[in-house]
Amino acid sequence: MTCAAFKGQLRRTYGFRPAQLDAQAQARKIELMDGVWNAVHRESAALGPCLKEALAGTTDDGWFLFDGGQLLVAVDDSRDAKELLLKGLARVELDDVDLRTWVARASRLGLDGLDTAELGRRWLLYPEAKYFLPEHVYEVDRGTGARFLFGAADERFATPVLTRLAREATDEVKETAVWLLMSQATPEALGVLRGVDRTGLSQQAIASLDALAKAPRLIEPRAQPKTTRAELVAAFTALLRGDEAPFERLVEAVPDGERDVVAVCTAADLELLRKVRRYYAAKNNPHALDFYDQFSQIIMTLVWETHQKQLPQG
Repeated sequence: MTCAAFKGQLRRTYGFRPAQLDAQAQARKIELMDGVWNAVHRESAALGPCLKEALAGTTDDGWFLFDGGQLLVAVDDSRDAKELLLKGLARVELDDVDLRTWVARASRLGLDGLDTAELGRRWLLYPEAKYFLPEHVYEVDRGTGARFLFGAADERFATPVLTRLAREATDEVKETAVWLLMSQATPEALGVLRGVDRTGLSQQAIASLDALAKAPRLIEPRAQPKTTRAELVAAFTALLRGDEAPFERLVEAVPDGERDVVAVCTAADLELLRKVRRYYAAKNNPHALDFYDQFSQIIMTLVWETHQKQLPQG
């Protein structure tokens, strides 16, 4: 198929919003979209670049940017392709999407190093921010979805957006932003939290802010570690490549291995530990969030002493 013919197929297929169609019309559009996907998968070398060009030239068709962006990254793993999907995630109407898919795509881009913080903000402000995970019998609510999205994003992108929300938002959105800042364990986030306006926050959030300012719950390093730094670094590096087995073996052998992590790892390992934490946030399930919380505590333990030394004295 020529690029010109394929672009004609795109014009005939897109230019609609799923939420505005009845079931019969949606079925027809699904059939047409399947045709587009099948064509690109059959002729990815020829049609992938053509699809990329069409997406790059589109600004006003949010559904095409979203659906076409997903198709593009299925055949093109480049940074440019991911940037186009990011544009689609930002432009598509959330009423039109499967929210589970949208959150998964957004958090994966965050893990890949793209700036997805505004997508996290968009989720927090969306009135219907929730979806269900049937395999876990678990509802992802506004706060949990925000943990997936902001947790998977690089903190240098996430912190400024969360700071703005903590200062400007109200009610549940402000509370969620404050909780997320507390979990970040970065000097910037800790600095913001010292001056956050507590108006409207729950008593639990206020108590946690007080505890964080005075004496957060830190992990006691093991005097005689059972795991070496080399073993941990190797396991974490493998995990970030998608091989979870080495880390799982360490967890099974030493269930309280977090005590070894804070004993043998140093500030030089913080970026690796933050990447591991992002990896678990991007898995988008409640079990992975247990690891996210554990790595948050590990990171806080490693940064706390330095943070205290940097605070103004007197």
